[in-house]
Amino acid sequence: MKHWQGKEWGILPNKKLSLRLDHAYTLEEIYALNKTALNKMCWLFDVSGWVGNVPKLLREAIFHIPRFAGVYHELREEEQSIMAFLCEFAGKPLAINQIYEKYRSTVPVKTIDAAVTDLLQKGWLLEGQMPQSLLAIPDFKKTLDKMSAFYYFLEAQLPATHSAIDSGGQSLTDLIELSAFLYVEKPKLTVKKFMAKSVLRRLMSRLSSAAADQWEEAADENLYTNMTRMLLGILQEIGALKVVVDKGDYCYYQLNGEKWDDFIFSPASHRLLYILSWQISRIQYHKGGSLPFIANLFKYAAQVKGTWLTGASLMMKSVIDESSVLFHDKDPFSSEEWLEAVVLEPFMYCGLFEKTTAELPTQWLMEEKMPRNFWRLTPLGLALAQWLAEEKDAGKAISQMVKIDLYHKDTEAIFAPLFDKWRQVLSAELEQQLIIQPDLSFFVPKSVSPYVVWMLSVFAETQVQDYVYQGEFTRSSILRALKGGASVDDLFALIADHSKVPPTENVLCTLQQWATAYDKTLFARAMILACDTPEMASEILAQSKLSNWVIGLVGPQVLLIKPDGEGTIRKWLEKKNWVPRPGVTVGEGLYTWLTTGKNEK
Repeated sequence: MKHWQGKEWGILPNKKLSLRLDHAYTLEEIYALNKTALNKMCWLFDVSGWVGNVPKLLREAIFHIPRFAGVYHELREEEQSIMAFLCEFAGKPLAINQIYEKYRSTVPVKTIDAAVTDLLQKGWLLEGQMPQSLLAIPDFKKTLDKMSAFYYFLEAQLPATHSAIDSGGQSLTDLIELSAFLYVEKPKLTVKKFMAKSVLRRLMSRLSSAAADQWEEAADENLYTNMTRMLLGILQEIGALKVVVDKGDYCYYQLNGEKWDDFIFSPASHRLLYILSWQISRIQYHKGGSLPFIANLFKYAAQVKGTWLTGASLMMKSVIDESSVLFHDKDPFSSEEWLEAVVLEPFMYCGLFEKTTAELPTQWLMEEKMPRNFWRLTPLGLALAQWLAEEKDAGKAISQMVKIDLYHKDTEAIFAPLFDKWRQVLSAELEQQLIIQPDLSFFVPKSVSPYVVWMLSVFAETQVQDYVYQGEFTRSSILRALKGGASVDDLFALIADHSKVPPTENVLCTLQQWATAYDKTLFARAMILACDTPEMASEILAQSKLSNWVIGLVGPQVLLIKPDGEGTIRKWLEKKNWVPRPGVTVGEGLYTWLTTGKNEK
């Protein structure tokens, strides 16, 4: 093997080590032979070759399979083959001529020269002298032996027969619950424009776990959960929610009933499109240039025909050059975590993806098994994917979804093919399915008209189960709704129009009794102006210049006036020479002044 002798071999800029062919070397032994021998290998795996326990740090980096795999797959095919061959010797140096014996019939000599040179330059191999040899450290073999198990875990699949544990689709129900809560409660906001934790606790008890999960941790940071923020964003986008400042400088959420009615009474396919539009806009806002990736994600997920895929597998197959979304081979689980949190879980919340889990072996870790999430399209998601596949430019079609005006006259025409596909898989919205028990509890199917769900959420204590929407009417829930501005006539109309069977007489009587208890009394903010004589009170009431501030007489000598008119009236009284006492007298002082005489204390 003359090619490897003399100057050709000597030009390689690697430290040559005195290695025995019959000894298996560890990283510690190599480092003891020459403290700079591992420098290139350290650079390869982003480890300092000068600080700390270098062999230990380097071994930990090599055993980090995602990082190792990302570097290893950058090697050419012949380089990987040589590495695999040398690794079979478990840390023992191999004489150069044995490599030629192995590959002389399949790989040209120059190709072997180039491969070995590159492997030495990059730090994959170490060079021995007397005799000339190459060494692959045993830690490489341990990692390579586990890579197949790692990639099985990363890209595993489950058959289509595997059942889902979460089919999602809670967004509309949660949106209705949130709207009912805001309509009735009109919660005041903190100085940072967030709902207080005590208010959020009541709200989260009404929302699904997808929206309420970890809400307390978020609230501690003055944040909403991702799904709650999404719901509020949708309401604001359709013009149904705004922040109002009252006279006391308190901020609170106020629901616009007309805008909300426009949304709730729109067709189911239109509502889904608007919710999805906002969701895609949010993804695009957080990751600009992601629309082509989203389109490709749906198209690829539709091709596997119901097979469950991991997030990493979905992402690797969906990344395209036209998108800014990248899959990081050296840290695949971070990429997968981003996809699940930012894309898949929100889409599942909209009803387009569903999820299941399975325990998979993890031979490269201390744990024997770990749970793994798997994803696939629902019929709604599949319908969207089919529509995208039929469009000339799927990325442009997704972009149109971001820019929609739900109520524009052209929206129906633009998205007619998509609406048709969705209508074929959307459940029919059932009518006359409300059943009210004599104890005032009730239930309806989840597929009932959203208006029914909305009204029940306003007037009752509600809870969503797997297939039914249930709850009960209580005195406090009825009065709370009436205080919030709801009309009890709408409730009785709902019961009459949507009940499967007429409720018992006691149900209607009880609801009517609770409703009639409301508005029997009234508190109002006003000021009292007490006069010395009835004639004075009558003269003040007759003044046209004071008419904007005087409400009226409540007694012969007593006038009700608006609080913000106090200053104007005081000036008029002083000019009239009817000078009032300074300040505002409390109730007992007023009573004494009127009954005993103004000079009594």
